Amino acid sequence: MTTEDIRRLYRQETPATAQEAAESAQEARTDPEQARRLLKVLYSLSVEDRDFAMLLKLFLEGMLMGLIEQRAESDDAYALACAQLITDLMDATRKRTPRGKPRPAKSA
Repeated sequence: MTTEDIRRLYRQETPATAQEAAESAQEARTDPEQARRLLKVLYSLSVEDRDFAMLLKLFLEGMLMGLIEQRAESDDAYALACAQLITDLMDATRKRTPRGKPRPAKSA
């Protein structure tokens, strides 16, 4: 099934009942093939539907952070590289005055 096939089916499909949705979700949690199909559907529909696009964004952020955390847990050099990048980005995005000087921190 192609991405366009999935999009076409989605446009033609009537909304599923709550029971059907619950059954589909349970199947996706227990059947690897259904899980793979769910990933394809999510990706295919994310270009058509704002809610699916947000779901894809949240999914990718969550999965990516999980993978980064796993790697950092087992690889000291990787953990240090992550920290270096984070602190470099923090420095680069710090708000600056027009003359390029850091603004004083606000007190609590």
